[in-house]
Amino acid sequence: MNACYSYKSFALLAVIVSLIAFSDQVPAGDELNCVMCHKHRGLSRIDENGEFRLFYINQELFDSGPHRRNKCKDCHTDIDRIPHKPAKKVDCAQQCHIVEPSGQKKFTHKPIADTLARSAHGKLDADGKPKPYQDDFPECKDCHDQPFYRPISVYKGKVKSGVSERAVTRCKACHTSGDFAEDFYEHVTSRLRKTRFPLETIEVCAKCHQDPDFRERHELDDVVTTYKQTFHGKLIALGSEKTPDCLDCHVVAGENTHLIESQTVPSSAVYKDNVPTTCRTEDCHTKAGANLAGFQTHVTYDRKKYPLQFYMLMGFKALMALVLYFFLTLIFLELLRRLFPNFTFIKEKSVDSSPQQKKS
Repeated sequence: MNACYSYKSFALLAVIVSLIAFSDQVPAGDELNCVMCHKHRGLSRIDENGEFRLFYINQELFDSGPHRRNKCKDCHTDIDRIPHKPAKKVDCAQQCHIVEPSGQKKFTHKPIADTLARSAHGKLDADGKPKPYQDDFPECKDCHDQPFYRPISVYKGKVKSGVSERAVTRCKACHTSGDFAEDFYEHVTSRLRKTRFPLETIEVCAKCHQDPDFRERHELDDVVTTYKQTFHGKLIALGSEKTPDCLDCHVVAGENTHLIESQTVPSSAVYKDNVPTTCRTEDCHTKAGANLAGFQTHVTYDRKKYPLQFYMLMGFKALMALVLYFFLTLIFLELLRRLFPNFTFIKEKSVDSSPQQKKS
């Protein structure tokens, strides 16, 4: 018995010493010392469904991310002891400990979740019934894997990326404790411009919309490839940030970016009657008319869906082949002439001399 108690005491002492030793590496908000275990890259297991689960936390990414002021337990509410049972799936729509300033209520992403549910990416149809292939519809982490924060600096009319030291100095006049001023400044100013580069936005959408199996299940065209073939797509590939990406065209100006609707919905930004208005925003073609917005952006050469475009493509291919082979034939004949200058397919008959020439 004494040996058993001694062993338990030694184990408890080892845990206490470990906590003290690693206390300088654990964030202040990590009251349960979660990072002490989750900082190890090999922390993983195989779950009940036979899937590989990785539990490693990259502290540097977390400290530079949007949730760095949150405590682990704010999201993982079911964890109350260490070692803990397998954590439940985090619900991003639950209430957070942070108080939302405008309404003085606990912050929650539920309004965003409700907006997403009404969009084309929602899991329920208009009648409230589950759509087929439920696993295909995105959740928060499918798009918000690790947002890129790019604070904007505004001073004397000049706008550039980075933190405005003059602006932060004004904030610190009142908000003196901790790094609240810097955190709040980065949080607000990053919302004044795109948090992702346009090319990154396209790649996020491509994770689903460029998957052949996904497109076949939902009977969708390859919109990513067709977009990259357009003038807009080529500009973004060259590094432009002023060119519209998926969100600029598929979200109504002034609406929440999570409200992306199908092109068949009359309130959609890409509904046939609304396309000119979508192109006519102050950031794009301010004088866009019906003709400018009348072209079809995501046209594929499917004979059943787009027969006109299909036969036009076949016609152009036939014309190009005709012209190409015509000139190849000319070049081949010219080459033969140069190699065999005296060669003829039809030999000329020799002309007999006249009678007068014979007498002479």
